[in-house]
Amino acid sequence: MFKGYDILDFVRTYCEESICQEYLANAKWGNGFRCVKCGNTSWSRVAETYNRKCNKCKHIESPTSGTLFHKVKFPLTKAFLFVFLVSTSKKGISSYELARKLSLQQTTCYFFRRKIMKAMNIKEPKLLDGKVDVDEFFVGGHETGKRGRSFKQ
Repeated sequence: MFKGYDILDFVRTYCEESICQEYLANAKWGNGFRCVKCGNTSWSRVAETYNRKCNKCKHIESPTSGTLFHKVKFPLTKAFLFVFLVSTSKKGISSYELARKLSLQQTTCYFFRRKIMKAMNIKEPKLLDGKVDVDEFFVGGHETGKRGRSFKQ
């Protein structure tokens, strides 16, 4: 059964780059390595901890290649926390809020957030259709001299 993480457990679990790299390597190659260039299944370890080198064509592959984290310019620990925050926020989280929380530039957060949402297949908000029940709504504009929701009869 799936066990959810709270933010403290998540930060404790994925607190180092090597742990994040190991998680990605296990997720990517858990069922065995297969070279993306030639399809070979034998590999050897490279100087970088979790990279793998094809024994046939010598292509070196990183655990981040082909994932959301490919070519990310900030630490993987922040990227993992970024994904956690986006995926667990009930009503969404803005790129400005992410930039504040993670000490990143807002534009970086905007584009990485879009990348995550695309991977999660979350579309932009769509218009409601069919029968829609509304508790309260406002029609018209501001009336001069009126305050609040006063009703003129």
